[in-house]
Amino acid sequence: MTANRRTLHSALLELALTAMMLFVVATTVRWLLGTLDPAAGGWWNVPEARLLAVAPLSGYTVTAVMLSPWGRVTGGDINPAITLAMWRYGRTPGRDVAPFIAGQLIGSLLGIAAGRLVWGPVFASPVVDFAVIRPAPGWSWAAVTVVEAATMFVIVAVAGIEVSSRRLGPFTPWGVGTMITAQILAFGTLSGGIANPAREFGPALFSGNLSLLPVCLLAPAAGALTATVVIGRIAAHRRVGRAGPDRNFSHRCRRRTGAAHCRPTDASREPQRIRHLVVRPTACTTATGVPSASDVLLEPRRHQCPRRLGADVGGETVVGVVQ
Repeated sequence: MTANRRTLHSALLELALTAMMLFVVATTVRWLLGTLDPAAGGWWNVPEARLLAVAPLSGYTVTAVMLSPWGRVTGGDINPAITLAMWRYGRTPGRDVAPFIAGQLIGSLLGIAAGRLVWGPVFASPVVDFAVIRPAPGWSWAAVTVVEAATMFVIVAVAGIEVSSRRLGPFTPWGVGTMITAQILAFGTLSGGIANPAREFGPALFSGNLSLLPVCLLAPAAGALTATVVIGRIAAHRRVGRAGPDRNFSHRCRRRTGAAHCRPTDASREPQRIRHLVVRPTACTTATGVPSASDVLLEPRRHQCPRRLGADVGGETVVGVVQ
């Protein structure tokens, strides 16, 4: 399969996954938030109580998408802001970014269209209103912008650390789902708590309520890109610290072998081993099978990749080796 066909195939999978996620969102809103009856009384007939069900259903739907066979092919982004972050982390090739985002936005429209088709006129009623996000009274677009950007910053930063860890990597989908659940519980009745441009794109266009659409499109992307910059600088600082000579080596060497065998060059060279490959874009795999871009970014280690220049790795070319 050529690179262009792989990109198209993955973009179509992102479209389908996003459409399914938005249909789940539409169904959840229809049957949980759309059936609120405050006049009936009881703890269950208030929005805060319904969020106890809406939040985990929405959050762990994302986990299910990431763990699904299709999600394993594409990464299960289903969020333009996450796609941008994964591109910055080196896990998504640049040529895939625009097709992925286009697929996610189209999938958002198709998911809401399916909700309207399945659930009928009630889905378009003012109570449900195509599952569009409505912040609480008094919340300005500036306040929503801050919350959306900040929550996406946290999600992307934590996810970047998780995927770089050999121990935490397998739990990344569950961590992401848990963070989304917590975000909805914390801000669902205030700002809307979505941090996903695709989540608002379809509902806003169908409902005609476009007042917050620019905020919902741009704020999560800004938060995600900011997180990648911060994590990248932290990782660069860690690499610089690890690249220096082992200050304890000379002391250990003198104690074990005597000073005559411990030249300064030994102390400077001993920890300098092959750390990682520089690939355009990085597509090596680690022992866990996860693309190594984030591993290299946060915690360089030996990788199971060809170590010769010009070697083909995942369809890309090795252009250098960092010693």
